[in-house]
Amino acid sequence: MRRPLSSRPRNRDAGGSARRPLALVLALLGCLLARAATSEDAPDLDWIDRDALAAGEVLVRSDRAERPLTASITVATEIDAPPAVIWDVLIACQLAPQYVPNVVSCRSIEKVDDGRGELFLQVVKPAFFLPTFEHVFRLDYHPYRRIDVHRVSGPLAHLEGSWWLLPQPSGKILLIYGMEIDPGGLVPRFLVRATLKRDLPRLVRAVRERAEAAAR
Repeated sequence: MRRPLSSRPRNRDAGGSARRPLALVLALLGCLLARAATSEDAPDLDWIDRDALAAGEVLVRSDRAERPLTASITVATEIDAPPAVIWDVLIACQLAPQYVPNVVSCRSIEKVDDGRGELFLQVVKPAFFLPTFEHVFRLDYHPYRRIDVHRVSGPLAHLEGSWWLLPQPSGKILLIYGMEIDPGGLVPRFLVRATLKRDLPRLVRAVRERAEAAAR
């Protein structure tokens, strides 16, 4: 006797129905991994004003960070110097007090991951009415394209950032620094964003001046 017609398609589709959710999950996972890789390969450049860069300006963008109580600032400028020269300026932490606002001292304390990372001890005086503090941060090196910054220890509640060195058709390097910081209870919240928007452009201008002078 022939089995009812309804029984055959039901059995045939059972495996396919079970596989569809798995295939969908794997496809979504692949998309997420692709997006993550893209975000690591290059920063967002949609906000960049190319005419302003060509005129020698330092661009500043302030965003709302996903993490509560965290300031997010990105700065960008073009530098007429080879990437290796700019790189040497960025990693010379001992020279930071000469041009980085509020930094009293900075020194390397350990190299890690076979030299691909380095720990630094930095002493900072955030403002004349606030106490000096010290903290440890880590730089992860991806020569000569990216340097990642991470909080290790100290009173800062959160610190993450990246320096990007992007070659341009003009032969110059587009230097971008994006950072997120939550100073915890060290600095009043209303001061954090205003201070970053003032001091980070000064920082990248100083990096530009030093790198271009070294490249001459």
